[in-house]
Amino acid sequence: MTWQLTTFSLLALVLGLGFAWYERTHPSSKVLAMVATLAALAALGRIAFAPLPNVKPTTDIVFLTGFVLGGAPGFAVGALAALSSNLVFGQGPWTPWQMVAWGIVGVIGAGWALLMRGRLPRIPTAALLVVCALFFGALTNLSTLTAAGGTPSLRQWAAVEAAGLPFDLAHAVGNVVFFLAFGPALVRVLRRYRARLEVRWTPAPPTLLPTLPDPPR
Repeated sequence: MTWQLTTFSLLALVLGLGFAWYERTHPSSKVLAMVATLAALAALGRIAFAPLPNVKPTTDIVFLTGFVLGGAPGFAVGALAALSSNLVFGQGPWTPWQMVAWGIVGVIGAGWALLMRGRLPRIPTAALLVVCALFFGALTNLSTLTAAGGTPSLRQWAAVEAAGLPFDLAHAVGNVVFFLAFGPALVRVLRRYRARLEVRWTPAPPTLLPTLPDPPR
């Protein structure tokens, strides 16, 4: 019970801090609409590929959202995608784990953009998405141990990781395939949309009319 309370308290803290961070950015209505659209797209991607266990474009969409829009929107899209897609797959004690895991993937995408200074090298990014898949699997596997009750041992954790490894590898392969298929194109679309959001209209200076000479009398 102590283990469960501790882990869920930490999950609640991370989710609270993540959404508070997003709220403090004071997103405009257009940014809110974009985040909602991307979260829905990530959730629909998970649902559409449900027949293929753990093969889904969700991780790529969340990562690239963070890469283009920043850590706070990336976290929000990841967390909301997990929450909304589980309306189909079923809510449970695994939901906050998935929300945190995908939210952190969005933050990792933002960090990658800073490290790469906006560049998106294909091979290194694909390799990082493999790491993201393994990280997601390792974190969400803890939900299984939490649901079992009691404090898990190292042996139990290793057994769960070994059992989930084929699914984590399928997730990693799917991430690479989806990124190579649509990743750069999605980044270009998001950047164009972000550029429109960053447009600031300023009033034009008053036009001075030329002074005409007085007509002859």
